Amino acid sequence: MNPYKELTINAQKPVKQGCFQALIKESIMHLQVAQLFKKSLFLIAVLLNLSFPVFGWDDISVEEIQTLAQEGNSAAQLQLAIMYQNGQRVPQSYAEAANYYAMAAEQGNELAATNLAVLYENGLGVPQSFANAATFYRMGAEKGVVTAQASLGFFYQNGQGVEQNDAQAVHWLRLAAEQGNADAQASLGFMYRAGRGVERSDELAAQWYLKSAEQGNAWAQHNLGVMFDYGRGVEQSDEQAVRWYQAAAEQGYAWAQNNLAFMLENGRGASRNMREAAYWYLQAAQQNHAGAQNNIAALYLRGEGVEQNYDEAFRWFKISAEQGNVWAQNSLGELYENGLGVEASATEAFHWYTRAAEQGHIAGQFNLGIAYLEGIGVAASASDAVHWLTRAAEQGEPNAQAQLGALYLDGIGVEQSYAQAAHYLRLASDQDNASAQNQLGVLFENGLGVEQSYEQAFRWYLRAARSGNMSAQNNLGVLYQYGHGVEQSNEEAARWYQLAADQGHSNAQAALAFLYQRGDGVAQDFDAAVALYQAPADAGNVAAQVNLAKLYLASQGSSPRNLERAVHYFKLAAEQGDMTAQGSLAELYEYGDGVKKNYERAAFWYLKAAEQGDIWSQASLGILYEDGLGVERNFTEAVRWYKQAAEAGLAAAQSNLGLMYRAGRGVQQNDQEAVRWYSAAAEQGFAGAQTNLGFMYENGFGVAQSEAMAAQWYEKAAAQGNANAANNLAMLFEQGRGVAVNYQQALRYYQQAAELGHAGAQNNLGLMFYNGVGVDVNDQEAQRWFAEAAAQGHEGALNNLDMMREAGRGGR
Repeated sequence: MNPYKELTINAQKPVKQGCFQALIKESIMHLQVAQLFKKSLFLIAVLLNLSFPVFGWDDISVEEIQTLAQEGNSAAQLQLAIMYQNGQRVPQSYAEAANYYAMAAEQGNELAATNLAVLYENGLGVPQSFANAATFYRMGAEKGVVTAQASLGFFYQNGQGVEQNDAQAVHWLRLAAEQGNADAQASLGFMYRAGRGVERSDELAAQWYLKSAEQGNAWAQHNLGVMFDYGRGVEQSDEQAVRWYQAAAEQGYAWAQNNLAFMLENGRGASRNMREAAYWYLQAAQQNHAGAQNNIAALYLRGEGVEQNYDEAFRWFKISAEQGNVWAQNSLGELYENGLGVEASATEAFHWYTRAAEQGHIAGQFNLGIAYLEGIGVAASASDAVHWLTRAAEQGEPNAQAQLGALYLDGIGVEQSYAQAAHYLRLASDQDNASAQNQLGVLFENGLGVEQSYEQAFRWYLRAARSGNMSAQNNLGVLYQYGHGVEQSNEEAARWYQLAADQGHSNAQAALAFLYQRGDGVAQDFDAAVALYQAPADAGNVAAQVNLAKLYLASQGSSPRNLERAVHYFKLAAEQGDMTAQGSLAELYEYGDGVKKNYERAAFWYLKAAEQGDIWSQASLGILYEDGLGVERNFTEAVRWYKQAAEAGLAAAQSNLGLMYRAGRGVQQNDQEAVRWYSAAAEQGFAGAQTNLGFMYENGFGVAQSEAMAAQWYEKAAAQGNANAANNLAMLFEQGRGVAVNYQQALRYYQQAAELGHAGAQNNLGLMFYNGVGVDVNDQEAQRWFAEAAAQGHEGALNNLDMMREAGRGGR
């Protein structure tokens, strides 16, 4: 099992994809009632120029005009109404103007009727009445007054003063439009665009917008820009879109200013120019255009086209948000959450996320879900988190899909389901969400919620890794290292580990260090391994801590052995529960290597590791209990720990357990059990057990006596350099027990054991030389080996030296 594998299958919370970006440009080409720029009050002044004076009105006194008006002269009535309207030669009075317009209108004067309609529409001099306005507009319209026709068309379009009727609206708008009325042309274009009162036709809509736009109608210019922008009814052209947006923007039309800024921001139809974009966004924002307010706020936040200013970003986001702009509401929540341009407030962040989410804003729903999940400004609620994340996920929000997948993995707020987790992670993965792709790879690798497939795991890891996801790069390295789903390649493993390591991925750094340590896929380089282990080890990566400690302990690389650093990292890993580190640290304390010898600490850490099943620590702890080192001497405890390790197959523990049964320490004495455990260890090649098993066969303890079997086991142990075995085997050869008498072999094995410091063998070898058995008599060699044994306190050797002195043989 690779210790550096990305073990978790829980999707990490995706980094929020903030909505601090230009809003998709808005258009009024949706099906809302067209609001034209009717200059109602100015219409009267225009009509003044259209009135054809029968008299030279300036040469006639006001009193004379009034007399003519009272006598029923409609021209005088119209003239006098205009004078009162504009305050010319008489005090300004809409009421008097309305009175005289009415007199003229009753006589069928279409111009007077039209202007009277304007007064009724706006409640000037008369109570506002759309019904009365419609009546008088109809009088003018039926007699061919273009502005009356246009206005009546607007009334039918909007259902003002008349029952809403698109067919009637189109009828009157068309009459005015065909006579060149720009407002009517623009509105007729809208009706064709929306398919209201006519068969829908983008082509005809564009034609009427063009006629109106060429006369300078800003609304038509803007909408024509939209048609070119999206290629509706005209061939798509960013350049033409910019041309018409610009024309409307320069007339102060906020929607066009916003859209022109968007084009400039994105370099569409014109060179990208962030300063110009910021200028036009600001122009529209100052006219209270909520979208532009959001967009200029985004530029202030990013410092594009304007100097970065979080305070200004906050100000404009807030103005836009308070108008109901959902993008701004979500962004405002993010500013409050992160304390940008305003004091951080989780409560306010939650408030604005909620407002955006409730209006269907996808990112707002995602952020609200995270707020509930993490308790940001609200009591944490996994079920509420799931609710909002699901709403966002079902609208295609990849981060929400990825997060929802993670919740299904862990069963947080929902019933745990790998299948549902895989479902949402796949949705997010198909949208190139790298985090989800990595997690989906983990599911395929482990067969969770999907059919296990290393090939599919490789596919998704690769896609995420190519997007720079460091966890996926690490996991891809693992597949290459072990040849799962792809041809094994340490070189490719090293390449992907390196990419992840460069991003600071702890597991990848440790895995790459391991490859350098072993020279797999890269040139062996202990210094590189040490350098790579350092960061993950300091960050708490246990495997890195253990391996780094081993490198310091073994002095591999250019650095000298550093026991202090080895102890440091073993201790860090041990405190995190790593049994290898615990056992190693215990050993250092036991032998005083890098630390002051301390059997109590050794026993403490051996116990920690032993309880986790570390068989070497179990055996070592058994030794401490047997010898009473760092713990109270306790043969029963010694046996307990020896047995655990022995049953797990550790030869040293099996041998020691055999000794305990042989001696009856901590257990009832039992030579058969001693033989059983000696045999288990001996079969694994453990020399001490082979020697002891030979002894049991030689003496018939717990097994049928067999000096031949004894010789075989002694020989195996002696071949491994066991001095006791070599001495015992030499005696069998000397005495011809279990083997044919062979003094040369006896001499050979005594020599081996003697050179290993075995005092009995040294004495026996001295006797061989003294008596000339298997070798010529050699008093000097006899004396030398007797002396070696005597120096170790061997009584027989001491006596033999005395015997040689008494016999006058050998030196002094």
